[in-house]
Amino acid sequence: MDERLLAELAAYIAAHYEVERGKLRHFRIDDLRTITGPRTPSIDLLGAINGLLSKMEDSFSERLLYLIERTGRKPAEIYTKAGVTKAHFSKIRTDKHYHPTKETALAFAIALHLSLADAQDLLRRAGYTLSHSSESDLIVEFFLVQRKYNVDLVNICLDHYGHKPLTNRRGSAAVE
Repeated sequence: MDERLLAELAAYIAAHYEVERGKLRHFRIDDLRTITGPRTPSIDLLGAINGLLSKMEDSFSERLLYLIERTGRKPAEIYTKAGVTKAHFSKIRTDKHYHPTKETALAFAIALHLSLADAQDLLRRAGYTLSHSSESDLIVEFFLVQRKYNVDLVNICLDHYGHKPLTNRRGSAAVE
């Protein structure tokens, strides 16, 4: 393991790590009911929901396929670099509502050589984000910011800090 890389990673974590403040506020469904009655949604509420649904963005799967196409690389090259099997990728490709784990989404972000902003966008479409209150997220963010796009190397560093890898694949950690 490259000691300089580990030192840079440790400095990045120290500079960006934030302890979560406060607690999540929990809402009850009663808090969201309108004056119109306990179980009858108002027409305005349905209209608002329909308006929001009409503005839905591409799903994770749709965005991933677009990003792969945009690179001009073969899908097999991308999913192999991400440590995803052909069968797993087939599920993603055929189900536009496929919901990946955060780790799978991050592995694809690295395999696609995405910028931090594009990686955050892809994660958001799967319902996730990178958080500065998560050491494992900071490790992945470090690699995105430094443009070190090697899933195996990310996995080695995650393991070094006691976190689970993005993928179960074991391969060469050679830097690209």
